[in-house]
Amino acid sequence: MKTRELVLISILLFLIPIALYFWMDAKDVGDLGSLLGAFAGLIAIIWFYRSLRLQSTQIEEQRKQFSKQHHLQYQDSLLTFLDKSSDRMKEYHSELVDSLGTPDASHLVSTYLGNMKYYKLALESTDPNIVMVQVQAWMKVEGPCVKFMSSVRDIIILHKRRLGMDDNSEGIDPAEYVYINGSHLMGQPFMSAYKSSVDMLSEQMSLIAPGRKAMLLASTAAMALLAPEGIMKTDKIIEDIKKAKSDGSLVPKICDALYC
Repeated sequence: MKTRELVLISILLFLIPIALYFWMDAKDVGDLGSLLGAFAGLIAIIWFYRSLRLQSTQIEEQRKQFSKQHHLQYQDSLLTFLDKSSDRMKEYHSELVDSLGTPDASHLVSTYLGNMKYYKLALESTDPNIVMVQVQAWMKVEGPCVKFMSSVRDIIILHKRRLGMDDNSEGIDPAEYVYINGSHLMGQPFMSAYKSSVDMLSEQMSLIAPGRKAMLLASTAAMALLAPEGIMKTDKIIEDIKKAKSDGSLVPKICDALYC
């Protein structure tokens, strides 16, 4: 109800008891006072209700303004993080190309797949020294690739937050996460220039994910066997081996030395 309308209603309510006083032909001024008091109370209630509604409206407007301001600040902070994460992704991409000795990004996948030559000995040998040599050679390629995928994953997570999308990246391998979530987000700012490299590399890393996990398991098992007694606790490693076997996952031969 607008203020002008409320003023008119208040005037009308004030005039009603005066009209009733003369219409009833009352002679006692006290009757008029009683009528005026009753309608004055009604007017007070109406104005009190009006003030509450006005206050409620102001609070709601302030809440919306604060929410809008908070959203803008949140978006600005995400853009700042995106800018920093983009710089880190560029750095890791250059580092990946340089460390693999590839002439450009188009050769990343072929170089990565060439790294599979280390799988056979690492997964089939029961000699921890041989396993470690193969794993170390494998990590020279795998390490920079995982590092690059992790930086891409961070940018995807930030974009999903910026767009208000749900996200659950806990416990998911970076390459698999990028392969699942990156297809519809690689066109976003800071990412489009790397779409080709990311799409192909994340796909190949996801396809051979069982072998990659087995290589990491072989590495920890070999280190446990080579370490002096009491240096490494094998409880967690044995639990990982048990879980891999129960899940039907690929388990390296070297693990049999710790748990059959």
